[in-house]
Amino acid sequence: MEILICGTGAAEGFPALFCICDVCKNARERGGKEIRSRVAYMLNDRIRIDFGPDSNHHQMKYGLDYAKLDHLLLTHSHDDHWFPTDISYRQKGFSTVDKTLQVWGNEKVERRFVNEVGGDWSRYFMEFNELIPFQAIDLGEGVVATPIPAAHDRSEECLNYLIESQGKRILLGHDTGWWDGVTWEFVGNKPIDLVILDCTYGIRDHEKNHMGGLTLVRFVEELRKRGSLSPDATLVATHFSHNCGSNYEELDAFFKPHHFVVAFDGMKLQV
Repeated sequence: MEILICGTGAAEGFPALFCICDVCKNARERGGKEIRSRVAYMLNDRIRIDFGPDSNHHQMKYGLDYAKLDHLLLTHSHDDHWFPTDISYRQKGFSTVDKTLQVWGNEKVERRFVNEVGGDWSRYFMEFNELIPFQAIDLGEGVVATPIPAAHDRSEECLNYLIESQGKRILLGHDTGWWDGVTWEFVGNKPIDLVILDCTYGIRDHEKNHMGGLTLVRFVEELRKRGSLSPDATLVATHFSHNCGSNYEELDAFFKPHHFVVAFDGMKLQV
């Protein structure tokens, strides 16, 4: 299974829209890996995780064909991960798509869609499915996803995902903090081959709502202690805010001794 990391930035993007701090100035000047759109992923060409305001940008930049999507998995309702206005352009008059897209999310994801574009999902050739934490969903072609509770925004059921295919397991862990005990217990003795973790604060340590720095190192140590890490697992840090204060080279220098790869927009990984 191929995973494309479409975006690696936090809510404000990187460089941030109106910011002129040194890190944002550097990103604008250097471009390349310093430019980070809002977080989203593609699993092969028929599963997408999150649909934020940069989704059209991702489609054009990476040559994606959203008409092929079978499933859209949403982590939570925040704007940078769920942008209902753009998904509403699946309706007739804006699109010729007629394939039903299965949308998976929490109650607040559904409520935002209803409030912003209306409650008739079929008008947009979509069906909504409310997720139940720890209950696996079959995405077809041998892919199974299990939503697990994050520790991000306590006003809603924010979710990370364990995704399994052909005996391999991926953790998509952006927008989380240090997990609650029930999530740690669930992942116990489930070796993960690819671990992608929230690093909003960069090299600055932080563990509540978002993570950073040495919290990621401790997180991986906890996974290993619980039998939740494959011996040759790939470790990836993503979801960076410009407030982390570091450019790509500085992040890479910090994480390399801890065997983490620093994600960049357009990174492809095979699992």
